[in-house]
Order: sequence, then structure tokens, then C-alpha cells
Amino acid sequence: MSVGIDLVRKAQARVAAERGAVAVSRAARVRFALAFPNVYSVGMASLGFQLVYRMLNDLPDASCERVFLPDPPDLEEHLRTGAELFTLESQSPLAEFDVIGFSLAFEMDYLNVLRMLRPANVPIRSAERDETHPLVIAGGPCATFNPEPLADFVDAFVIGDAEEVIPELVGALLATEERDRVERLAALAGVGGVYVPRFYEPEYGALGELVRVRNLLPAQPLVKRPVCRGLSKFPAKSCIYTADAQFGEITLVEVARGCGRGCRFCVTGQINRPPRPRKFVGKLDGMRLGLVGAAVFDHPGAVDLCRRIVAAGGEFTVSSVRLETVTPEVANLLAAGGQRTVTIAPEAGSERLRRVINKHCTDDQILAAVSAARDAGLEKVKLYFMIGLPTETQADVESIPDLLRRLAREFPSLEFQASVSSFVPKPWTPFQWHPMERETVLKRRYATLSREIGAIRGVAFSGESPRLAMIQGLLARGDRRVGQVLETSLENDGDYRGAIRATGLDMAWYVHRQRACEEILPWDHIDIGIEKGRLWNEYQEAGM
Repeated sequence: MSVGIDLVRKAQARVAAERGAVAVSRAARVRFALAFPNVYSVGMASLGFQLVYRMLNDLPDASCERVFLPDPPDLEEHLRTGAELFTLESQSPLAEFDVIGFSLAFEMDYLNVLRMLRPANVPIRSAERDETHPLVIAGGPCATFNPEPLADFVDAFVIGDAEEVIPELVGALLATEERDRVERLAALAGVGGVYVPRFYEPEYGALGELVRVRNLLPAQPLVKRPVCRGLSKFPAKSCIYTADAQFGEITLVEVARGCGRGCRFCVTGQINRPPRPRKFVGKLDGMRLGLVGAAVFDHPGAVDLCRRIVAAGGEFTVSSVRLETVTPEVANLLAAGGQRTVTIAPEAGSERLRRVINKHCTDDQILAAVSAARDAGLEKVKLYFMIGLPTETQADVESIPDLLRRLAREFPSLEFQASVSSFVPKPWTPFQWHPMERETVLKRRYATLSREIGAIRGVAFSGESPRLAMIQGLLARGDRRVGQVLETSLENDGDYRGAIRATGLDMAWYVHRQRACEEILPWDHIDIGIEKGRLWNEYQEAGM
């Protein structure tokens, strides 16, 4: 089997440059190729990916090796020469493994799943695979929120926390080693937290609406998301370090899972409530830590942890902090821990719109956080905003540069960066019924902000394309039929718009349509552990 000599040498050099290791048993009865559908630098900065890698290799009868989306020139080489996609550890072709497991963290990586299966010589559609092919399993946040856009390509999804599911999943695979593919998938469907799409058949009405989802294995109850309550029993930090990772050679540590703030646009803040804090144990001296969590300083022991890290001579980073938690002490700890930038997310420029999205922070709190950052010696403040939020007006949009002008005027010693993205309604949030703003409106508002913010001295502007946000919106709330767009886009070099036209899919119906309370949503047949009625009540409280 061809894997490409130069490609192998590059993989070997990457492994040689890594620090830290996990024992991988190549004689294990069940071999996993854990796939991250993005390039190496992004995948190695994913704590969830590393935790699953370690958990699988800790099981006595399983082994796990890593594989990533090849860098663009390498992917071209795979496709040009027919070299098979292979794992880092042993440079074994993916087709030789029992399972290819994808970690799904972002909707725009869905197409990369198909891009990786193609050079792996694994049929893209699950219905075309037989006993000679690996099982394709996917987990991660996007698999939990809405697996349906990838349902025709993935054999089984792990819904929810992996810690409780992985041992049972491996056990089901071991128990069915000699069975055919359908029997193995039926066994997986019997594992709590595993969703096998082939056993669920959606039915659509005359207007394209979802009428019901038939369970073809009536003996099996609907999939219920498992929630790991005993996180302290499982790994909390990354195990392999490399300077080539997106954030450099850093130890990522999960501080807590979930968030208790309840922002109406945020899936994590809705389905992972209350948050589950980790216990901090072990030595901290000499370490550079990346603290991971939706609201790190909401953890009751976070400040004490940071004190300990600094006292031990270590450094730490926090990707983003709730601006309400940026006290003078927290700002001083961030500076003492080596950070030069603090990142906060007001999300909206006006206090009115923040109340709509349940982000109850005031302009005074923003100024207080920035003041604490300046007084601590931090050099830069990054702020995240969204456009297209429900009930947004032109006045709300204009309040963003107004706020930034005030910050630049009152804190001239600081650098500011404003990052603007488009609001995308997500499943399992109060806004899952809400129409997404039209692309023409988003483009106009984005252009206005780019121009006005770019003219403010001391403030840099960055953002995400509203055009791509439309595709993300389609994938976030899409049903199984959206898979046609993914497959067609694969064949047309990633051209989503062309794929939408070619398949005849009604983009506006998926993205810009107001959904009724009683409508059956594509993800409703999965029990995520949250009452749909509570989300609807929250939607009404937002003024909808």
C-alpha cells in the first residue's frame, strides 16, 4: 500500500519533535485512528482530542493513533499520487484500523471529514462500506448538538461526554469482533450515548418539514446524552506537547466543564448547567498552563490556582474571561502569569441587546475590567462582538464603535482589537427557533463596522465573513438532507454555494425561516437532557 515516502518522513519528523508520550499497543484487539478534521497545529491545540487519545490508550484491549487533515500541499500530494492517509505513530494506512474516530468541534470542519475519508480509501457514505472497512465514529461538541448533517457519512456518533461511553463502546466492539457490520452497529446502538443513524429514519412532509423520525430498533430506547459527574476520575490535561501547536508548547488543563451563566446564544451555557468544576491536584512548578473552560474564573478555586502557579514560578494563559470576573487581583494574576492580552466578550455594543441575549454586563463593568487590565500592566484588550443578534437595530450596531471610541479615548496606553462575527442560531439554545439575519444585511453592517472601527486610533478590526456564517448556519441546524451539499461540495473543491445550487436545496428555508414552537427539529429525537419547553420560555423572555 502506498503512503508516500516524503509524507512519511514529514510525519516522523513531527513525532520526533513532540514532547511527552502515551504508550500505544499495536497488538491491541481494537485499533482506533483518532482523526481531527483540521490541520496538525489546530488539532494538537484541542484538549478534548488529547483527552480521548489518552483515554483510549489507557484501556487494556484498545490502542489509538492520531491522524490530521494534511496541510494543503500534502493533501494535494495524497490525491495526486494516490498515497493513502496514514497515522502519525506508526504511519499505518487508516483503512487498516478497526475504527476511524473523528473529533467534531466546529461545523466548518464537516467537509474536512469527507476530505480525509477520500485519501483513506474509505467510502464516504456509510451505506457503501462493508466488513472490509473501518467503522467511522464521531464525537465532540458538534456530534452532540446536531449529528444529522453528517448522518449519511458517519456510522455512529458518541453523544455527550466521552468518559463514560468509551469503555462501553470498546466493550461492544470486542464482543462483536466476529460479527457482520450491521450486528456490530446494532451492538453500538445498545451502548448508552451512542447514536447509529442507520437505525433512525426521518420522514418529511409535503413542505419539506420533518414529520417524524422512525426508530428501526424499537427495542432500543432513544439515545440519551450521558453526563460525566465524576470528572476527577479522568484525565484533565494534555499529554503531548509540540511547538507546532496553535498555542505553542503548553499544557492544556480543563478547569471546569460547562457554564452557569445561561447566555441564550450559547449551547454550552444551556446544556451543561450547572458547570462541573475540576479539582486541582498535583505539582504546578515550572509549568506553562493553558486553563480551559467556558468561564474559568467562575470556578471557586480558580484565583487560588493562579496564585499557586505564579508562586511556583509557572505561567498560565486563559483564552477568554468573563469580563465581570476581571477584578484587579485577577488582572494582576494574568500579568504575573505571563499574559499580555486579556480577551473579553461583550457580544453586543448596547446594554439593551446584551439583556436580550442574557449577557447581563454593563458598560461600566466593561470599563472596570479594562481599567483593571491597564493598571495590572497588560498591554492589549481583545473584544468579541456579534452582529445579527435577535432584535438588533442599527442603533445597536452603531453602539459597538461608540463603545470602542470611548475605550480608546479613556485608555490611550492600551491596544484594542475588536473581532466581529455573525450570530448563528444553534440547536439546544433558546434561539434555535429564530431566523438568521439575511446575508445582505450582515454584509452591510460588517462593512460599516470595518470602516468605522478601522478609523479609531489604537483599535484594530478583525472578523469572520458573513458569507461563511451562512454556511455555518446551514450546517448548525441542518437535517440529513444537508449531507448532499457536503458531498457535492467535496466534488467541487469546497464550493458550497455551487453545491447548494446543484442540489436544489432551499437555503432560505433552512437558515432564514422562523420555526414554530411545535415544529419537530432535526435533533429532537436525541435526549440531550434539557426540556424543550424551558428553552421556549427563555425565547419568549428574550422578547420574541
